[in-house]
Amino acid sequence: MGFLGGKLAGCMALLLVFASSAEVLSACAYTDDEAAAPPATSRAAPPPPPTADPALAEKQASNEVQLDRILGPRPSDLVLGGSGGLGSDGHRTSLPGIPQGRYKVTSACVGITDAALLIAQPDRRGGSTHELALKCGTVSTMTVNLVAGQVLTHLVPMTTEPGGAAVAGFWMVPAP
Repeated sequence: MGFLGGKLAGCMALLLVFASSAEVLSACAYTDDEAAAPPATSRAAPPPPPTADPALAEKQASNEVQLDRILGPRPSDLVLGGSGGLGSDGHRTSLPGIPQGRYKVTSACVGITDAALLIAQPDRRGGSTHELALKCGTVSTMTVNLVAGQVLTHLVPMTTEPGGAAVAGFWMVPAP
């Protein structure tokens, strides 16, 4: 009887272990809704972008019309050109490759008193830079000698006056 009673006690102990294991494992189960829920540490959605000030946008559009009138029609032999707002840090344009030569640059700005057109050609020896000072409302020109390669331009405001609606533009054509 001792042998049978020992087996029965062992079976009962084993049965209790299985029963408690099943109870512990059921506590770890998830329903589909819980599995689909984001973790508590997820980030909130970013705020929507700020909306443009309609009055500022209207003034910038008016300045662009005036800039187009000052610069005149787009040249047929245009090599590089661009225009844009001067708010924040200005307007950039680039060209990955340009033939070596002399180029006439025409630029203008509207909406502030002073701006500048910076032209750079980076290379391992420091590159070259050219600067054209702009009195806004008038056309400024210069001739630059460029080597074959990349050209970077940057139209920048040169004043501390507010100019969120200011614009500038330029044309670069082969020099005669």
